[in-house]
Amino acid sequence: MKLGITLLTTTLLSSAMPTFAVAQDDDTYEQRRELSNRIKKMRKVRKQVPIPVPSGLFGIYAFPEKGQGVAGINYQHYEFKGLLQGRDAVSAATVVTSAPNRFFGNPGQPPTLRVVPKKAKADVIFPYANFSINDKIALVALAPLVSKKTTMETFAGGMGSNSLGTKTVSSKGLGDIKFGSIFRAYNSKGNKHNVIIDTVLSAPTGSIKEEDVQLTPANTRKKARLAYGMQLGSGTWDALLGVAYWGKQKQWGWGAQYLATLPLESKNSQGWRYGNKHEVTAWLTYEWQPRLAGSVRLRGETQDTIQGIDPKIYGPGLGANPENYGGEKIELSIGINWMVATANNISLEFSKPVYQDRNGVQADHDYSLFFSWRSGFF
Repeated sequence: MKLGITLLTTTLLSSAMPTFAVAQDDDTYEQRRELSNRIKKMRKVRKQVPIPVPSGLFGIYAFPEKGQGVAGINYQHYEFKGLLQGRDAVSAATVVTSAPNRFFGNPGQPPTLRVVPKKAKADVIFPYANFSINDKIALVALAPLVSKKTTMETFAGGMGSNSLGTKTVSSKGLGDIKFGSIFRAYNSKGNKHNVIIDTVLSAPTGSIKEEDVQLTPANTRKKARLAYGMQLGSGTWDALLGVAYWGKQKQWGWGAQYLATLPLESKNSQGWRYGNKHEVTAWLTYEWQPRLAGSVRLRGETQDTIQGIDPKIYGPGLGANPENYGGEKIELSIGINWMVATANNISLEFSKPVYQDRNGVQADHDYSLFFSWRSGFF
């Protein structure tokens, strides 16, 4: 009897096991099929939209239909370390014994610079949104939050290279709010070729009266207006005018952009303005997977010196001379772009100058990081 029960149990288990295995295989098959369908769907969607552009680009979006738009957040980080005179790296000791002080001849002003930046960093976070009012025109707006910090090294007296030490100065707050339009001049079927024109205004909402306590060559601490580059805005209404082209073929994407930043006023309320700035950039992207793309980008810029002068930005500091601003620079960037979901992507880009020819003496730009999150809404 026991033997019969054992045989029956064994028979029942044997007959059940294949059924369980088949059910398990069916579940695995369904999961694989679902994943395959999702990948196919993503590839189909990706064929209909442009390959996302690198993170550090301004004002490049496509709007296939009326009533669609993009919202997101961009984060930009800039690091500076050391000093440049034209194209050449120079030491602080060399600068304070040879670079002229613009204000020499005025009472108490030494012949050479006595306060120079040792290192600096800047962070900009700006939420933005744009919305297409028709198939050709989209409205765009962004509001930057700016934080700047510079470690200044001060040298004793009116000459020599005896360092008194360093003092860190900082500024933070709202920058210049930007708003305007993006015009889609051309868009081919499947977004294989696109041309857009940016027309954006920059309002002078950022402060140009930032102050902090500074270490003087007399070894005293004095609160004074910070250098031009430490201010949060330009103080003028500016026009940002650009044109961009980008295209794609299968997994490859490419593009180029020209962007000009032009002050619309001869000077701001404090008597100065930034120089005209022109930028050209070109990039190449490749989709490793339907959700993942890599990019390489080359960017060049040229900017004039600051025009005019703020009488409260004064003394033997490097940043107090308007001629120590602007110049030429070329940067090489590599990036990655992850498409989290349809019309929703995260991108990261690292940028490094490969050529610099700066006006006068300036802080050496070490590297930049760009992060962005973009989400389409319909």
